[in-house]
Amino acid sequence: MKKIYKSIICSILLLALLINLTGCYGPIGIEEFGYVLAIGIDYINDNTIELTLQFATAGSEDSSGSSMQSTKINMSSIKCTSVDSGITLINSHISKKINLAHCNVIVFSEELAKNGLESYLDSLINNTELTNDAEMIISKCSAKEFIEHVNPVFEGLLSKYYTGALQSDSYTAYSVNMNLATFYCLLKDTYFEPYAIIGNISEKNDQKNNNKDSSQQPENSSIESSVNANFIAGDYNISDKNPIQLVGFAAFKDDKFVGEFTGLDSICFLMINNEFKETILSIPSPFEENKYINISTTQKSKTKSKVTFNNESPVVHVNVYLKGFGQSINNKTSYSNKDSLCKIKESAETYVKENIEKFLYKTCKEYNSDICGFGRFCVKHFATMEDWEMANWLNNYKNCEFDVNVSFEITGGSVFSEI
Repeated sequence: MKKIYKSIICSILLLALLINLTGCYGPIGIEEFGYVLAIGIDYINDNTIELTLQFATAGSEDSSGSSMQSTKINMSSIKCTSVDSGITLINSHISKKINLAHCNVIVFSEELAKNGLESYLDSLINNTELTNDAEMIISKCSAKEFIEHVNPVFEGLLSKYYTGALQSDSYTAYSVNMNLATFYCLLKDTYFEPYAIIGNISEKNDQKNNNKDSSQQPENSSIESSVNANFIAGDYNISDKNPIQLVGFAAFKDDKFVGEFTGLDSICFLMINNEFKETILSIPSPFEENKYINISTTQKSKTKSKVTFNNESPVVHVNVYLKGFGQSINNKTSYSNKDSLCKIKESAETYVKENIEKFLYKTCKEYNSDICGFGRFCVKHFATMEDWEMANWLNNYKNCEFDVNVSFEITGGSVFSEI
């Protein structure tokens, strides 16, 4: 009897093993999918959008047999009533099943963003294929134009280009990162307002500038605007084959785009929010008029922020701690004595302080958008969440005043000595 039981158990185990080793019924290979790398959404009217999908392209081989990756842009666009209906319509037209699992970027046109993004975000965030870390870009031109002008200089794979271009804030600080999940969370938050990257194509700016009378431009305007990326995407020209520019970022009030910030504002934003890694700051030279000293700048320690009240008016206190290494060397700038270093330090601190204040008052007085999330520091003054909600911080942010302090430590081995 025991032998019979053993035989039955062995047979069952063998059968289970054989079942696990067999293939699936009706499998779908990866070659059957059309992988979307970027989604673009443009405003047509209150009931219609234009949906654009950019697809990954398959690699090819050169005559030697080595692998080559194509940067050819494969796109499909359609006018539709919603994102989901547009995907279904495009799916009925192409030969592969659309898959959003590898989507890196979602581009919204500025016009669409001004009308509100919530309904589109609801649809995207509930899509089970789409990853929540897809980056959001607000395009100054149409989303379709933006996507079709992507032309990587160094990358063969478009997916690698998107990943690299959207991480440049870590070494330039000229823009910020914002993915779908974070934006959606901020939209539902009572402490923050959402924000997103701004993108444009340089060709649009070329056309705009050609229509301007150059004689009306201030003599030093080009110098002033070029310092520390004090401009937005599309406002500068680089001679290469890729016209895409990602500089500055967009402010939102609820789900609506309300204003834009420059690359210099982005530096200030990252410093305030402890997301600043490094950049080259060009500070006004204390030794020569209309000249600048380049300082490689990093964050010395975390920025400290708090909110107090003065006669019921909120006062936001921001203390920023930086350190820098001087890179400008000329016969007018001396780094060999303490007086010169003190002047450079004072100039750097004043410059950063003034620009942070300008940035903060712009968020407050012009846009009434707490994109820095100072509500996190204000909420502790309220005993209950009901009291906090009654205070309506996000709508009353416009009443804030700011107290900014900047500490800038200048160091740098053989060139600088620590103060």
